[in-house]
Amino acid sequence: MYMIFFVIFAIILVAMYIAIRRRLASPTIIGAAGVFGSIVSMTLFGLAQGNLFAHALTVGFLIGGLFSAATLIIAFYFQGNELRHEALKREQYD
Repeated sequence: MYMIFFVIFAIILVAMYIAIRRRLASPTIIGAAGVFGSIVSMTLFGLAQGNLFAHALTVGFLIGGLFSAATLIIAFYFQGNELRHEALKREQYD
């Protein structure tokens, strides 16, 4: 059962990355939903392994939060590079 929660965690991270890169919604909403989903899925992952609630919640916040933050940083970095590249391209053709 715990592997299902881990797969959900991975899907949340990928979906968050794609949504940020494709600008599907407000980055604030995407980030908040992704971080919340990651924390919940990692907490449930810990609980499914038989850990205490406090331990599972702590791990959920640490692992879910850190991986979500890393995903957001990577997505914003590449989105910023893409925007700069498009701006330079427009300047060359103007």
